[in-house]
Amino acid sequence: MAYHWTIATILRATRVGEKDKRLVLFSRELGKITATVHGAAVPDARWSTAFEPFSLLYLRLYDRSHYLTIVSAEERIVYGAIISSLSRSLKAMALNQLLECVLEPRSEEPELFAAYVSALSRLNLSVTTEDEDRTFLQCTLDVLAYLGFGMSSLHCEQCGATLDDQVFFSLRENAFHCATCAASDTDVLLSPDLTAFLKAGEGPLTERQILAGIAVTLRLLRSTAERLSITQSFEQFAQSATSLFHIDEAGQAKESCHEL
Repeated sequence: MAYHWTIATILRATRVGEKDKRLVLFSRELGKITATVHGAAVPDARWSTAFEPFSLLYLRLYDRSHYLTIVSAEERIVYGAIISSLSRSLKAMALNQLLECVLEPRSEEPELFAAYVSALSRLNLSVTTEDEDRTFLQCTLDVLAYLGFGMSSLHCEQCGATLDDQVFFSLRENAFHCATCAASDTDVLLSPDLTAFLKAGEGPLTERQILAGIAVTLRLLRSTAERLSITQSFEQFAQSATSLFHIDEAGQAKESCHEL
């Protein structure tokens, strides 16, 4: 039996019985954890509004044989603009689905935690839909890096050549190719701006390029999910993302070619 203090965000909250809530949390110190908070589902309870997604909490947890109960909580940040905006909240919830899918239980991931909190802050401050979508793309790149698919340096999947100038993306293999190895029927040429963004996570992009980038990262995430045998849980995120951005993964990837 022990107590833990941690900073955490709520990925998902579900009601348990008439009074309690079960929370899936992303904790800076503990990674992905599940905890119960008693009395939080009572409408007039002191904590009834605190334990919902899109807030940053300072929690005291009671750990009894890995069964965690929240005994105290303090709100540090409430991302009110996300909560009040349907568009922002749906995109943030999709990111929550992705994180819940890929995170290992009780595996401390401070870098990804910081990247996710930064994404929530940027999404909260977004002025335009383009800002929201750009933040979504940046966060999916952070998740890919966590999963071992960082793109700061791209190499051809076929010959291993470093990709600097012309970068092709294979819709058949969900991989990057050089001009020599690219297949004319299934590979698309990524624009220089999109390639630079995939590598660095920053730089100018049009809205069409952002959507094309999301389409590419979705295909890479799907391949990774298949390799990790988490396809079933990944599909919930994939369905949310494709619906939110009105994209066809193959079609939008094709739009990233040449002049875009």
